Amino acid sequence: MRPSAGWTERQEIISNPTADKLFYYLRDVLYYPRRAQLDVASLPEDFRELGEGLAYFAEMLGEVRALAKSLSRGDLSGKLPCPGNELASDLKSLHAVLKHLTWQTRQVAAGDYDQHVEFMGDFASAFNQMIAQLKERRETMRREIEIIQKQRQYLERSNSLFEIITSRMSEWIAVIDRETGERLFANRPIESVLTCDAFESELYDILMGHAKEIDGSDNQKIEELHLTSGAVTQWFSAILYPLRWYEHDAVAVVLTDTTTSMAEINRLEEVANRDTLTGTYNRYYGMNLLSEWNRRHIAFVICFVDMDRLKYVNDVFGHAEGDRYILQVAKLLQAFSAESCVCRLGGDEFMILGTGISQKAAETRLEALRDSLVAEKFVTEDGVSYRGSISYGVVEVAAGNRSSAGDFLSMADEKMYAYKKAHKVERRD
Repeated sequence: MRPSAGWTERQEIISNPTADKLFYYLRDVLYYPRRAQLDVASLPEDFRELGEGLAYFAEMLGEVRALAKSLSRGDLSGKLPCPGNELASDLKSLHAVLKHLTWQTRQVAAGDYDQHVEFMGDFASAFNQMIAQLKERRETMRREIEIIQKQRQYLERSNSLFEIITSRMSEWIAVIDRETGERLFANRPIESVLTCDAFESELYDILMGHAKEIDGSDNQKIEELHLTSGAVTQWFSAILYPLRWYEHDAVAVVLTDTTTSMAEINRLEEVANRDTLTGTYNRYYGMNLLSEWNRRHIAFVICFVDMDRLKYVNDVFGHAEGDRYILQVAKLLQAFSAESCVCRLGGDEFMILGTGISQKAAETRLEALRDSLVAEKFVTEDGVSYRGSISYGVVEVAAGNRSSAGDFLSMADEKMYAYKKAHKVERRD
């Protein structure tokens, strides 16, 4: 925001130097706070009280700006304005609400599902519904655990039933000499649980490595193993028990094929990490990846991308068309590079994380993608056309950096807004 023409014409209207000094000080307080200075003692006595009032106003406004900046970055640990600052009263109320909501969220993470939010409109409804669902799921799991425990007790009390189950067990059970690797016993050939012939020797090598690590006093050792050959991967849960097998110092192995379970877990993790509309990664996954890369101090670029005109499309053509617009932009951003990670942060905001590329190269690619989007005309079901566009900001993170991931995201966000402002007239075309 810049001062209007009325401010610049001030000197032509007022010739009083003291009034001019106070006027331009107020202008600097509002528009150029870093350079705003006023020596109250140098003012004529009749103006000093006014000067002190303006200085106090500047101090209060500075506190409001500082708090607003902290809140915009999600930082709730900053210093609050002084109690007498009425300008900041609404922001301080928002700060208190967010602090309390943060505490409630931590309580939920710790298993306290009795938290309830009575404010914040739709968010409160969604939050309370989530808590109710979590509480219900916990109760369901508790009941299922009780049922399983009772079933286990019944199994332990029935030797005949245990023998039947043992004879039909799908697990591979073997006894191996801990020194030589000789296979002393197996309830069935190992080939019956392997999907690839090349896995047999590799599996025994892994089991022998774990067997030699077991201390004779250990009761058992549980390991998760996986074998990979080409496109084939097989997962196992292995429980190893040290024992004496006749004259041998041996280890008993109970091997369970968990490939199907692991595949389902991986599938569910992939679903949980994806945005339901676009299929790109979601905010949770993207922020975790950003934090991980930053923690590892590797070099990468972070691109903050904001869709232009989405509100206009939603308001004029409806949210179905807005969703189609979002899908097209997501598809476009996925062409940034094969090695990059595209995440939808929410609404009209996306983030791209990429390695092996400079800031200039990333900006060039994004500009090319933007040009192709601007050149494409979108046509609604009613035959009305409109143009899409994006704004972006790119920050290059050097290897060995020590700043926080949030700082880099904020920097990219600020660059995006600068880009959006610079292309504001163009977006009206």
